[in-house]
Amino acid sequence: MTDPQLITNEIILRILQVALIEIRATDNLGKARMLADAFHNAPGMIASGREPQETWTRILDTARRLGIETYVASLLSHVQSR
Repeated sequence: MTDPQLITNEIILRILQVALIEIRATDNLGKARMLADAFHNAPGMIASGREPQETWTRILDTARRLGIETYVASLLSHVQSR
C-alpha cells in the first residue's frame, strides 16, 4: 500500500494524532472502535523499539480486517502532504 521505507515513527505518531481527533469527533461508536482497534498497539510497539515498518504493517493488517484500510491509508496521505 505504501513504500515501507517512507514510514517512520514520527509519521505513525502523526497519523495516530489524527486518528485520536477522529475518535473524539465522531458520533459513530463503531468507527471510533475500529480506529482504536487499528491504532491501540502502536504506542507500545514504538516504545518497545519495534521497527516502524512492523508497526505500520500491524496497523494496516488490523485496518484491512476491519474494512477501513482505505481510510487508514488516506490518513497516511494526509499526514505526508503536510
